[in-house]
Amino acid sequence: MTHRNWKSSLKRVLSRAHVLPAARALQYHLRKSVDREFRNQEAGLDQAFRRFAADYGAAFRRAAPPESSDDQRVLVVSSGSLGQLVEIALVTAFRLAGYRPVILTDYDRWMGAYYREIGVQEHLYWDDCFRQVPMAEAVHVMASIGSFEQLIKADYCGARVGKYAASTVLRHLRVGRLDLSDRSVRDALLPFLHRAMCYARTAEAIVDTLRPQLVLSVDTGYSPRGELFDLCLAAGIDTITWNAAHRNNQLMLKRYSRGNREVHPASLSDSTWGELQAKPWTEADRNLLRRELVGSYTSGEWYSEVGTQFHTKLEDPAQVRRTLGLEDGKKTVVIFPHIFWDGTFFYGTDLFESYEEWFVETMKVAYANPCVNWIVKIHPANIVKNMRDGVGSEPSELTAIRSLGGSPPPHVRIIQPDSRLSTLSLYSVMDYCVTVRGTVGIEAASFGIPVLTAGTGRYDRLGFTVDSESRGQYLDRLAHIQDLPSLTARERELAERFAYGVFIARPLTLRAVALEYQRDAKASLQTRVCLPKGQELHAAADLRALAAWIQSGEEDFLSPHA
Repeated sequence: MTHRNWKSSLKRVLSRAHVLPAARALQYHLRKSVDREFRNQEAGLDQAFRRFAADYGAAFRRAAPPESSDDQRVLVVSSGSLGQLVEIALVTAFRLAGYRPVILTDYDRWMGAYYREIGVQEHLYWDDCFRQVPMAEAVHVMASIGSFEQLIKADYCGARVGKYAASTVLRHLRVGRLDLSDRSVRDALLPFLHRAMCYARTAEAIVDTLRPQLVLSVDTGYSPRGELFDLCLAAGIDTITWNAAHRNNQLMLKRYSRGNREVHPASLSDSTWGELQAKPWTEADRNLLRRELVGSYTSGEWYSEVGTQFHTKLEDPAQVRRTLGLEDGKKTVVIFPHIFWDGTFFYGTDLFESYEEWFVETMKVAYANPCVNWIVKIHPANIVKNMRDGVGSEPSELTAIRSLGGSPPPHVRIIQPDSRLSTLSLYSVMDYCVTVRGTVGIEAASFGIPVLTAGTGRYDRLGFTVDSESRGQYLDRLAHIQDLPSLTARERELAERFAYGVFIARPLTLRAVALEYQRDAKASLQTRVCLPKGQELHAAADLRALAAWIQSGEEDFLSPHA
């Protein structure tokens, strides 16, 4: 039994004996008495909480209308203490919309203190809700799985447990694919499958007990939030997700139901896309989009959640060509690989079994086609994610390149993840963009660059990308990519409209709480309340707009000012 499983088992025993809260309190005070570093850390957290309580506690309590037993219930699947102030702001908007929040979280004494301070009294802990499934059941399910495709489709209690187990184990092992013919891989996967099955039962119990009218969650692609996401949607309970947008102080919010559970949180609903296509498209709109893209890059804020453009600089096209040694007279293709183990299998369907297989097969074609310049842009988020996880291994994309044998041929250039060259500079020399479904596809198409995709669920098949129906069709197009035509004016306009929707219309700009990623090795998140003196939270424009959207039932939050 692993250390984690031993601790989890002990917690369940203490919970059944109704002594878990007392055991937690005893453990906390014992640790404080013997661990100086922990004691100092707790002193800092205590000071921060006291400042929050003194300065803002009453304002948050006043913002919410008095709770009633008739209020609809929203289950808040907490993101943890790191983004708690942002979550508190979102919870306040739900209260303004007439919902009574119930917080579901891992045990954290400070989270409980903050929520009680703002008047939220109902809390649940994952440990207390946990439902055990016999390991023999997981062994039986594993024995029935003969292929990776069967694993991804494996279902238990209405939850896609195979998909969540695969995503979680890939991230844990930092690998790009799972070879289920390898006994050691199956052995490594089994505890993750068992855990996913346990959380499916746990989610089933939570839904049956609470019966919330709505759910607020983040990061629904891994256990245990993924299983709860599936069970809620199956029960007809909508889930609203929130994610950091492309720059500081902005969030993307999307409402999920049974019909759209496969789509990316930064996609556009049919309704939103229809509105964007129907509106007049002006030069002012185009210029606003350009300023948003260029400004986000030049400020270094572009997806600063993972530090993608920290410390980079713009270079003119001639300098980019010299730096990369691009051959004149040839078109240039840029391949943007996804991090193999991050966010895998979350959205849509892919032409290939994994991001790694897609990348390896794409690179084989690139190696064999010297008629164009090929650039491979290793994902810059590798650096920050490795630092956060305390991992020093090389990016999995580089490992995959080495597996092809020898060095890449001279017509293939590799841009390392720590390169100082801004991605924005590449668009000036790029003739084609290759990705599964990355954000770069939206950007590139809006700049008039043809985009070859290999997956669904975000922006494919909307009239401005080159989408394939099979691996063979994709690889054939890739092998002759230099023959693909440029985007027409209409195709580029569609791409611009879509980009406008994603980067301007969809984000919620937070003003009640600041959300900023620091330019350090881990892109550390800093949050703070930004309530001016004399202003009441219930009058905050951002929270009122969010509350109105929650009540509307619409899929996409859209900025009132877009």
